[in-house]
Amino acid sequence: VPTGQADRLAVCPFFIVHTILKEREVVSFMKKSLNKFIKGYMEVLYALSSIFYIGFCFCVLVQVISRNFLPNAPSWTEELARYSFIYMVAFGVGLAALKHEFVNVEFLGDFLKAKNQKALDVLNLVIEVIILAMCLIILVMAEPKYCFPTFAMNSTATNIPMKYIYFSQFLTFIVLPVSYVLDIVRTLIGWTEKPAA
Repeated sequence: VPTGQADRLAVCPFFIVHTILKEREVVSFMKKSLNKFIKGYMEVLYALSSIFYIGFCFCVLVQVISRNFLPNAPSWTEELARYSFIYMVAFGVGLAALKHEFVNVEFLGDFLKAKNQKALDVLNLVIEVIILAMCLIILVMAEPKYCFPTFAMNSTATNIPMKYIYFSQFLTFIVLPVSYVLDIVRTLIGWTEKPAA
């Protein structure tokens, strides 16, 4: 073997190892950056859903106290409680998607987790991609017509324009796909990691 070719062959394994290490560093950096972004995104969702949750609790509390201790209960509390609940759910769905806390079939998840974690991850990915596609179809095809009506309509008790209430549905179908995209990317980046025992 000529000397130059022998040198190249000797350097080749070191180059491969160096390349693999560099790729791992890039993946590690991407994972840290993504986790940091997801953490900030979740904190924003937590804060917004908490604000509407507090508003919901306040309205219900005023309604209960008014019905029990006052001659008349204000009519605005029922409407505001309903609207607060709607917006709380709109922000909360993103958290549920990222934390995998939607209602699910427990026995199937437990069975797959015990047998094969990768099979459970693949099933989760397939379900998330299907829901993501459905959300995007609904967002593009139906939501703009429903959420942005051409006619003016106000709520009866609070006189709030209903377009602001309908906007919560549009918001839901933006928050949910963003959350699923982040979760899918997070799962794919950590695909090669061994599941914790």
